[in-house]
Amino acid sequence: MGSETGELKTKPASSGLPSTVLIVMDDRAKCTCLRTLLDEHGFRVATTHSREGAYDAIYTDPPQVVLLDWAMLGSERPSLLAELKADNIYGHLPVILMAPEEVLRAGVDWALSPADDYVITQRATPSTIGDSRALLAEVDLVSRIRLCLARAHRDINANPLTGLPGNITIMREAERRIADGIAFAMGYLDVDNFKPFNDAYGFSRGDEVLRMTARILVNAVRAIDNPDTHVGHIGGDDFVFLIPPQYTVRTCKRIIQDFDCIVPNFYDEEDRQVGAIKSVDRKGNVQTFPLMTVSVAVVDTSTFDIAHLADLSARAAEVKHFTKQLTGSNYIIDRRK
Repeated sequence: MGSETGELKTKPASSGLPSTVLIVMDDRAKCTCLRTLLDEHGFRVATTHSREGAYDAIYTDPPQVVLLDWAMLGSERPSLLAELKADNIYGHLPVILMAPEEVLRAGVDWALSPADDYVITQRATPSTIGDSRALLAEVDLVSRIRLCLARAHRDINANPLTGLPGNITIMREAERRIADGIAFAMGYLDVDNFKPFNDAYGFSRGDEVLRMTARILVNAVRAIDNPDTHVGHIGGDDFVFLIPPQYTVRTCKRIIQDFDCIVPNFYDEEDRQVGAIKSVDRKGNVQTFPLMTVSVAVVDTSTFDIAHLADLSARAAEVKHFTKQLTGSNYIIDRRK
């Protein structure tokens, strides 16, 4: 599907990376006004004007908050809002619904419209067109966005770089499956030779590699088209995914294929031709390191009884150790009885 995301505007925040707000609104004039307003407050802003564009934007460059106009919900069921919140990978993203006062007065079924918060929009008049402050209460909107960001940080533990759920969230998902007796495969993905690359090329390009890795993993898991999947970013170059066991081989193969195809593009031409870079090791010695590869260690719980998450983590660590000893990109699936 084609992307309808608008050009991104960035402005330094008071600390850390600016948070991205995705505005989903079919009225382009109002959308532009809101974009200008949020840009003035230091947010990084993306815009889209369609249902398809919303998904495209979220999966291409995940925002930290989605600002969704009531008019975008339409009459379809489930609504765009319900679909976004039901998404098994990015459903944790907070969504603020922009709704007219008359809609709220008439009553909203929040079970069918599971927003995280809402703001009241004003009726546009000829004198207020083009004025975002007349469309929404500026202080209220900015405060609610920042409140959603703070709440998400407390409750969801999402990684700020990739937008994926953090370690706590993914471990809870694994524990739930263990408690319910649901067989699943847990995969740990690790980028080999990432630190030397990061040291040689800088953190900015290193962050791009991590975002790329997240997109590759998300796309591979999303291709399964199964609601019982989850993806998480533990931190640094470590990722984890939970999928039904029968999809393990094809998912691992796609991850490796896509990673090996894309990662050379992050190197300068000279290093790419040589197939290696010079950087320092963990002891500070200059060494030659091959191009980055990916190791995927998977534990299939359908082949053995597991009572505790610690047992699963211990197995995964063992498999990860063996996988990283191999040359190039590889995956190993532990199916021991």
